[in-house]
Formats: sequence, structure tokens, C-alpha cells
Amino acid sequence: MCPDCVKAHEVFRETMFEGHKVTPVQQFQAADYEALLKRQSFCSENYHKKDVIRFFCVDCQRCVCQVCIATDHKSHDVVPLEKAADDEKVNIIARAQLVKEKKEACRGVIREFEKTELELETNITTAKRQVFQATEQMMGKLRQLEREAISALEKTRVSRIEKLHSGKASVVSFEKQLDQAFEFSNNLVERSSSSDIMQNKKNVEERIEDLIKTTMPALPASSCVEFVTTCKPESLSLGFTKFSETDVQGSAVEGLDQNFQAGVEAELLICPKTREGEIRNTQHTDRVEIHIDLADQVRSLVTSEKEDGNFQAKFVAKVPGIYKIELKINGEKLARSPFSILVKARELNVIGKLDVRGEKLQGPAGIAVNSKGVIAVADYERHCILLFDEKGFWYEFGSYGDKNGRLKNPADVTFLNDDEILVADDSNHRIQQLNVHTANFVKSFGKKGSGDGEFENPVSVCITSDERFIVAVDFNNSRIQVFTMDGEPVFKFGDSGPERLDHPTDCVCYEEKFFVADMNNNCVKVFNERGQFLYKFGEKGNGDGQMDKPYGLCVDKHNNLFLCDWGNNRVQQFTLEGTFTGKTSSNIQFGWPWSVTPMLDDRIVVADFGKKEVYILK
Repeated sequence: MCPDCVKAHEVFRETMFEGHKVTPVQQFQAADYEALLKRQSFCSENYHKKDVIRFFCVDCQRCVCQVCIATDHKSHDVVPLEKAADDEKVNIIARAQLVKEKKEACRGVIREFEKTELELETNITTAKRQVFQATEQMMGKLRQLEREAISALEKTRVSRIEKLHSGKASVVSFEKQLDQAFEFSNNLVERSSSSDIMQNKKNVEERIEDLIKTTMPALPASSCVEFVTTCKPESLSLGFTKFSETDVQGSAVEGLDQNFQAGVEAELLICPKTREGEIRNTQHTDRVEIHIDLADQVRSLVTSEKEDGNFQAKFVAKVPGIYKIELKINGEKLARSPFSILVKARELNVIGKLDVRGEKLQGPAGIAVNSKGVIAVADYERHCILLFDEKGFWYEFGSYGDKNGRLKNPADVTFLNDDEILVADDSNHRIQQLNVHTANFVKSFGKKGSGDGEFENPVSVCITSDERFIVAVDFNNSRIQVFTMDGEPVFKFGDSGPERLDHPTDCVCYEEKFFVADMNNNCVKVFNERGQFLYKFGEKGNGDGQMDKPYGLCVDKHNNLFLCDWGNNRVQQFTLEGTFTGKTSSNIQFGWPWSVTPMLDDRIVVADFGKKEVYILK
């Protein structure tokens, strides 16, 4: 307050400012502050602002005076102000404790921030040191590579200079011989008598003739040296040095002496020679090019680099014949390239048979292999399906009858997936779908007859390449029928037209084509995906490519078509176009090869109905 206010408080101490206390600011004590904060307040209501607030209205949550209680708050719940304040202190203290706890939590988070910051600084410092150390190591490695590169180039320089000096000396010596012959000839003409000329004539002619015919020494070394950098941020490779074309002449090709057979994957190993002075490292990759004559008769030509820096080339020659192979390394042709190789017709040999583990096959007919290598065999005479894993016989299911799940002369089997099979149930004139794990019947379709969807002895069943349709061979109706996966007929073919079928025995779907074994016409007929005839191959006979009652068919991963030539007791191999490419060895005599199918590798399995065995061929 100002001095005038102080004087006013003194003048009206007994009236207007009764109870007020005036103290100089310099003399204010802590107790005075507490007294100031705890001083009594006056009511804010009109007409009783001079009354001291001593009560608290619970209903209105307001501080009131005695007059308020008697007027506006007459019927309200009113308690003494001190009591209300004491009750509220407990709540305030509890809330203050929550604030204190929250503060401690904040302190913990702050300490976590500070700890993380300290760890970050420490880790950054460590990482910087590691970067420095890594850089030093890289620099050391680069210096080492630099020394090796310079050393290699210097060795090349010395070696080639020596060769050039030696070659140059040979040329100089030859030049001296030419000079001597020239001088001798001149002296003989200008300074010798006629008799001397005639006596030395022959010797001079022979000497000059020898010198003229002498071949000039070839340049023993090339000046072609170029450093090609491959230095990249992600590697420590400086690069490699390229030299002249003579540096690839020591490269080798292994495998040219193998027995090449049509339809069998061949493998060559190409070993590039380490170049003179070359800085070899894991980042350097040679470029190998292979060109094969009769390229349209070669499948699956693949070249890959091995860990040791050599290259592996794989290819399949489709037909027998002489093939020329030209090899280039980094654009430079190898010496003696092109190489000629003789591809012979394939000879299939028996390398084993299925282990039946005491079981006896009575009439192995259709056979199939799933993606896990499980083999299913339809036994025509025992009216059941036998399953084999890689160790041998697993179990069998099915029994004679015409009820669902029972079989009468199952002629063929194919895997619908790894868990279910389709069976051509010959004498029941239907196709059945069965579960191979539970042997449970799933569904069937077809009945005896000649109408759409009916059969007269179905002997083969398969699914199309896109796995959308089921294809069944209707033997006695001489036709092929195509069904949806639910067994609804879609279309049929082969039972009319100039190329109608005569008792077909098998059909396989490959590359959107149907390949059909036409038994009584002794050929294989090929139709498109709509059943329209395209071409055929084969004729009756026992020569290569000829047939006598063709039966089972299959196509392997190398596009080889295998055919069970029942009447000739053999298996033949063809291209998809019908070119003969191989057959079983003459030492093998089947009893009645019924069906053939490829395994997961390059082997095939053949069910021999006559000898009651399932053979493995390669």
C-alpha cells in the first residue's frame, strides 16, 4: 500500500477497517504469510458482504455466511467450514500422493532417456572405431591387391619381353643369312669367272630357294594388355587383366568322350585356363558361350558356374546324329572348337524292380507316381490297388465287387493329387475316385453303354495338363471321353472321321495335346485340345519306330515319349513329333508291357502284365 492508504487504515481502524493489521513489507515474516493465506474471507453476496464466511453448503458446494444460511441456503445441508476443509484435506493429500507417484515415474523415464543417450554415445563411439578399423583393414587388403596386380603385370612384362627379344634375335639372325646370300650372289656375278658362276650356280639357287621358303618367325607374344576394373563399393575386387586370344588356348572341356544318347541329359565341364598374370578372385566371372548345330534338336541347354570357377553345361539332344559344339570364353573361341559328338539312339536297361515284400502281383496293369514318389499299381487280376513307397511295398486296398469302393479288373490308375487316385474300373465300366490313405470311396461316374458318359471297358484314365478335366479311354467304344472334375461329360473324339480310333489303349495329355495309343491301327495318333486330329506316327512291324499293338504311353520331363510295344515285348522312345530315339536293350524280354510312367528322376517304371513284375528302367 501507499502512505495514504496506511493513514486511511489508521483513521478508520475502529470502523471501516476493524480487525485489519498493517505491517511494513520489510518486516513480513513466514508466519505473516500463513496468517495472510488463512485469513477469514467475507461473503460475496449482496447486503451481507461484511459477514465472515464460516460455513460450507454441501448442496451448492459454496462457502456461505450466517446470513446465507438463514436466507438462500435455509433448507440446504450446511456444515462448518473448518470441518468441510478438514474432510477435503484427506482427498487433497491422496491426490497429491498420486502426483508424487507420477513424478517418480517421470523421473524413471528421464533416467531411461539419459541411460539410452549414454549408451547411444558409447555405441556410436565404438562403431566409429570399428569403421576406422575396418577401413584400415580394407586399405591393407587393397594395398595387397595393388601389390599383387603390379607384380602380376611386371611378371607378364618380363615374360613377354623375353619372348619378344628371343623372337627378334631369330629374325635378326635370319636377316643376316639373307644379307650373306645377297652379297655372295653379287660377288659371284661381279667378281667371279664364268666357270665359277657355273660351278656355284646350283648351290646358290638351292640356298636362295631355302631362304625364300623359310617362314618368318611368328610374333611370340602380344602387346594386348588391358586392366579392366571391377572395383565396386560393395566389394574389394580391383579387377582382372585381359590378355590376347592365345590365353584361352589352354582351357579344357571334359565329358566329350561320354556315351551320348538321344533324350538323355548330357553334361560337359568347361575349365577356363587361369590366364597369365591374371588376378583371380571370387568376383571375377568368365563368360562362356555354347552354340550347338542342329539347335532345333537340342532341349534344355543350361550353363552355370560352379564354386571352383569352372562351368557346367547341360543339354538334351532330341534325336540321334552328329552334333557340332562351338565353345567361346569371353568371346574367344577355344582351340579345336567346334567339337563333334555322336549321339546314339538310347538304350534302356533294367536296373531293378519294385520290392513287393512277400506280396505277389497277379496282373500288374496301370501304374502312376505322385509328387512324393509314391507308386500306385493297379492289379487287374487281384482287383486291388497296391502302393509302394521308396522302401518298397506299403499296403493294398480294394476287393472284388461292384459296390462303391470295390473293383472289377482295375486297368489303370492316376493320381488326382497326392492323396486321391482315379481308377479305370474296367469290368464295372466306370471311373472311381478313392482316397489312398483311408481307402475310402469318394465318388464315381459312368456305367455300361455307348452314350455320352457311358463306357464299354475303360482301360485308361488321366487328367489334362491344366488339371481341369478327366480323360478316359473307352476301349470297346473306340473313343476318348473328356469329363469335368465332377464327372460331367464335356466332349468325345476318335469315334468318327477318317482317322477314327480302333480300340485305343492309353492316352496322355501333354502341351495341350492328346497322345493316343491306337492298338489295332498300330500307331500313335495326336489330337489337339479340342479333339481334332493333328498327325500320327508308327506302323505295323518290329523295326525301330514300328509297332505291334501299342499299349501304355507316358512323357517324361525331357519331352521323351515312351511307348509299351506290347506285341514286340519292348518299350520304345520317341520325340513328341514321332521320331524314333531309343528302345529297351535286346537282352530284355518282357511278357506283356502294359503301362509305363516316369519317376521323379530320369528312371521309368514298366508294369509287365505277362511276367507279373514292375521293372525300373534307365
